[in-house]
Formats: sequence, structure tokens, C-alpha cells
Amino acid sequence: MSETERTRDVVERYFATMAAKDWDTFGTLLSDDVAYEMPQTRERISGRDKYLRFNREYPGDWTCTVTRLIADGTSAAGSLNFAVEENELVALVYFELRDGLIVRITDFWPEPYEPPAGREELVERVAAEVDRLSVGSS
Repeated sequence: MSETERTRDVVERYFATMAAKDWDTFGTLLSDDVAYEMPQTRERISGRDKYLRFNREYPGDWTCTVTRLIADGTSAAGSLNFAVEENELVALVYFELRDGLIVRITDFWPEPYEPPAGREELVERVAAEVDRLSVGSS
């Protein structure tokens, strides 16, 4: 198995165990010193134990579905649909691995917004086909 295939396998298991809320198995994919970062809120969680607690205690009845996964060497990127109660979000997630374990996760949670005026004759508004990140169509 190539390094890229190993990385893809680890990240697929990360998402599968997260969706199943199988926190014990989830934790085996993380390095002791894993760093989880959310740039939009300027938060960082350092260490496996804190990151596991963050996930175990995340509020609400939530689900997640992976829509894309790209792996190259020891890095991977994915997008997923995340629903918590009536709120639907899209996450863009970047991973870094070392020795087959996840050492860094960076999560972006983009908000939909209306495009600026002046380009209406160049574009068409469409609903997202894969991700639910959409403000609707005209």
C-alpha cells in the first residue's frame, strides 16, 4: 500500500468512526499531540484527550456525510455535509499525518453569502449538487 493509499484509508476511517460516534476507535487514528484548529473562530485544541472530549461532548443530535476526499502523500482534504438538528453546514477539512496517525486537522466552516452585484449576465445561480452549501438559486 502506498503512502497516499494509507493516508486515504486513515482519513476514511476517521470520518466513518466519527459518523458512528465510535470514539474509542476514532482515538486510535490520532497522534498523542494532535492539533485541531478552527481558523474562523481562532480556536485550537491540543492533544488527543482534549480532542476526543470535544467530540464526545459536541452538543445536539448531529450527522455527517463525506462528499469528497482527496489524499496525496501524508496530506488529505475533504468536504462533508454536517447537520445538527435543523442546521445544515458544509465543512472543509484538511489533514496532516505522521507515521500513519493524524497529527493536524484544520476545519473550515464556510457560511453561504449573496454574490456581489454586477456579474448577473455572466453567471447562473444553481443549487449545490454535492454539498448543501447554497443560498438558493434565482
